[in-house]
Amino acid sequence: MRHYTLALALSTSLLAGCGGAAYDKPGLTYAEWKRDDAACRLAAGADAAPDRESYASCMRARGYRLRAE
Repeated sequence: MRHYTLALALSTSLLAGCGGAAYDKPGLTYAEWKRDDAACRLAAGADAAPDRESYASCMRARGYRLRAE
């Protein structure tokens, strides 16, 4: 249970650290998005304060576009 709580806290803080920006890529499955999101979060510094620009750059390089809200 402790690992689940830690993972939930980490994912919540990472989402906040990346500004909650929503990236979209047509024709993508949830599993593909989840894989790309995890890789870009790791590249942005998941073990420290995430670098928003590194995350955004990684997502753009994978073909994602910032979704207009």
